[in-house]
Amino acid sequence: MTDATQSRPKSHSIVQWGLVVVLTALVAIAVLPNYFSGQWPGSNELPVPHIAQLRGLLTEPLEVPGWESTFHQEVNIGRNRWTIAEYRRSGVNGEDESFGLLLRPQQAGDQQPEVEWVDLQGAQSWQVDNRHAVPWLVESPTADASVKITTRYLRGIDERNTFAVMQWYAWPSGGHFAPGKWFWADQAQQWQHSQRLPWVAVSILLPIDPVGDIRTHTAAITEIAQSVQQGLLSSTFRAE
Repeated sequence: MTDATQSRPKSHSIVQWGLVVVLTALVAIAVLPNYFSGQWPGSNELPVPHIAQLRGLLTEPLEVPGWESTFHQEVNIGRNRWTIAEYRRSGVNGEDESFGLLLRPQQAGDQQPEVEWVDLQGAQSWQVDNRHAVPWLVESPTADASVKITTRYLRGIDERNTFAVMQWYAWPSGGHFAPGKWFWADQAQQWQHSQRLPWVAVSILLPIDPVGDIRTHTAAITEIAQSVQQGLLSSTFRAE
């Protein structure tokens, strides 16, 4: 009798934890439709910092330190507005010192990262492999601290070309290839500063040998990516 009596609080505790898990799941179910629809209650009325600069990326190429833009054009990919640009290293001629840059800058408060990488893969007709995460740091121009970026690195192969591809969503305080990372950072921005977190989808294309090993190009494309992020921080996301 005593053992049975002592076991009841434990069962009650399990029931409580079960309710907590169920409630957490219900909250997640309630949140996810808002995320995928882009309709988080009240969020669309909040200001988006740097929105004018973001819109300007559609008409003017991003200034990338150490590189010169030789081509820039707006294109439609997956019903969204992107830009495609080619850059060559300043003072150097030759295809070995060039890369392609695809950007999808946020244009309004109701836009958020979703399926950009899927859209690009389909538009480019790539066969994708060797996909893995590559993190790196870049110095912030406005603070004595580094900004951490976690990118998606992969090899993209089409009928004519092979590219080392590095992709991420860039924002003023960091960046990540996963849309959910931006979502939670955006929530924190709304609660702490009553504004949205601006973003740009970034995809760097570095031409390599046919079916080449992208691991031998990691250092080179990371250096380019750091310059691109630095360009965004010093111009598009510059403190107002």
